[in-house]
Amino acid sequence: MNSNKTDERREYFRVEDDIYLQWQTVTEDEYALADESLQNLSDSDFSLSADFATLNNKFHPILNNIKQAHPDIAHYLELLNTKLDSLGRHLLQQQDVYNEQKLTHVNISASGMMYAAEKAIPVNSLLKLEYVLFPEKVGIITYGKVVNTTPLENGEHCIHISFEHMRTEDSELMIKHNLNTQMNMIREHKEGK
Repeated sequence: MNSNKTDERREYFRVEDDIYLQWQTVTEDEYALADESLQNLSDSDFSLSADFATLNNKFHPILNNIKQAHPDIAHYLELLNTKLDSLGRHLLQQQDVYNEQKLTHVNISASGMMYAAEKAIPVNSLLKLEYVLFPEKVGIITYGKVVNTTPLENGEHCIHISFEHMRTEDSELMIKHNLNTQMNMIREHKEGK
């Protein structure tokens, strides 16, 4: 990893969050093809919600311009967009990872996550992770490596995972999600005073 990427990863901030999380170990050969696999997610129901969210980020500035000149057309486009977002969320909810009984509390950033688990995962294990961010209901697929596993006093294990392969657009969604999560926490803290 070059120093620029290391410095860039240090800039990401972490938040405490609850997500749906599913992972599986992959072979070194599968891991070596991770970037290629991530670029070919266009036929994945799971990542469709992330693709829609990325398009929404590009769509909003254009829609704001249309609103100025043609409010009715802008309203129609917003309704179509809402319909597509609903379809993306529906397809995401059909996935195995989308299990409302299995929220995982994580400390997460665009460069990795840490969470407590019943079973340890060996250090240097290569993983494919699928997780859902809330409240956006966006599914993200990434590949990462277990960099540390620490036993906890309650018998669980703290798993530290470094994300090494993630689509750029998914990284941007993670950064936006974490920023919104942090802003909500600050707002709730101020209102609680």
